This record gives sequence, structure tokens and C-alpha cells, in this order.
Amino acid sequence: MSTAWGECVILDLPDLDGVQIVWHPAYAAQLLIYSWPLDHGRAYGAAINACADAMVGTCTGAHARIAFIAAINEAKIEMLA
Repeated sequence: MSTAWGECVILDLPDLDGVQIVWHPAYAAQLLIYSWPLDHGRAYGAAINACADAMVGTCTGAHARIAFIAAINEAKIEMLA
């Protein structure tokens, strides 16, 4: 599994019960693919690619985290931390 992010991302997805605490690009990718309210968008696609790249080691976890936060903002999802 990919290396944990230095700081978690906490978000509230409408289709899931409770908040989601994301420490890894792998879990971020899972949320993007299976639970995201949008299945399109520039930041959405970039986040999936960055998380996949981080999982195989061709991109840093920090880059994937930034891309994931951009996808959160694009989808207008409430981010708690």
C-alpha cells in the first residue's frame, strides 16, 4: 500500500454515513471511484491519476493529497480538515 499522508483529509460525502478520514492515496482513489458525487471534471480526473501514480511510486503522496483536495473543492464537498 502507498505511504500515508503526513496530514489526513477529513470530508463528509453525502452518500456515506459519517465523515471519511483519508490518510492514503489508495483510500482517496477508492472514494473518488465509488463514492464521489461527480464522475467528471478536470480536478476529479487529475486526482484519480495522482492517487494512482502515488500508489505505484511515480508521484509523491503530497502531490496526490493536493490533487485530492482540489477534487473536493471542485465537487463542493464539505472538508472538515
